[in-house]
Amino acid sequence: MAVGPSQVLADVVDVPGGHLYYESCGSGPNTIVLVHDGLVDSSGFDELWPLLCQDFHVVRYDRRGYGKSPVAKAPYSQTDDLGAVIGAAKLDRFSLVGFSAGGGVALNYALDHPQAVDHLVLVGAQIDGFVGSAHFINRSQEAFRPILKGDIDGVAANWAKDPYLIMPGDDAAKAKALAIWKANPQNIRHLLDDPARPGPSALPRMPGLTVPTLILSGDHDIADVQAMAGAAEVLIPGSKRIVVSDSGHLLQLEQPRKTADLITEFVRTGR
Repeated sequence: MAVGPSQVLADVVDVPGGHLYYESCGSGPNTIVLVHDGLVDSSGFDELWPLLCQDFHVVRYDRRGYGKSPVAKAPYSQTDDLGAVIGAAKLDRFSLVGFSAGGGVALNYALDHPQAVDHLVLVGAQIDGFVGSAHFINRSQEAFRPILKGDIDGVAANWAKDPYLIMPGDDAAKAKALAIWKANPQNIRHLLDDPARPGPSALPRMPGLTVPTLILSGDHDIADVQAMAGAAEVLIPGSKRIVVSDSGHLLQLEQPRKTADLITEFVRTGR
């Protein structure tokens, strides 16, 4: 399904109880699969992925309940869903790039299928098995509190002003996030009762990971995410960690060019 950098191919793949929307672009010899975070669907890559498509074949998809993928109606596995997209796109080997909660999905997939993954990039990854601080948990609960009354706009407003999600003062990135939430309120709405099965703890398995791994985080991101990045650096043999300046959690919206350059260099060289 390789295409030119200015072209996009869209398709869906059936999964138990639903389907997943995915897109591909680029015709490079190496493939990158992008896995989005827990608040912004794959349209959050609109500035990032055209840059990657200049040199690589790139696949992005909407996880269940996000963007153009319908809400799940029964328990499901996020790593199985990722595998379904990989199978539908007919990929044998590829590099995985996961953002936030999508980073946890990418890490779990790489742990389960290391023979298929050329490189792993974890961007502000939330790692299964890592216990968040009270501040981290309370922050999320407060941000999502309006959802209990069906106030999706209130949740979006809370996250837009969160000092860790997007660096204070980056009004352009905040506007991008708000536009995505306005266009796709289901990104937030479905989180109230999403039936995704939790993944197993990645922590005891990470020391055995042999996939070359790059770990990215924004310098303004919350301490828990920095701690998870540090844990990944320690636990994954030979991994490399970079803290990106002038960024919060959503590097794809805040620093798409810098993020694309870091991913490109790592996939090309492994360094």
